[in-house]
Amino acid sequence: MTDAMLESLTVCGTPSQAREQVARIYDAGITHPIIQFNPIGNVNESFDLLISTLSDAN
Repeated sequence: MTDAMLESLTVCGTPSQAREQVARIYDAGITHPIIQFNPIGNVNESFDLLISTLSDAN
């Protein structure tokens, strides 16, 4: 898998980078992306970070 393919299919990085990536997905017309949650470390803390990052992404 090339870096370009990976970047086009995933959202990762800092919360700011993730919000930018999700915004690009919405700008491309995808209004209901499928999100797979992969926690790192403490599941509750990871989930809270996911929610706080994406709650106002669009």
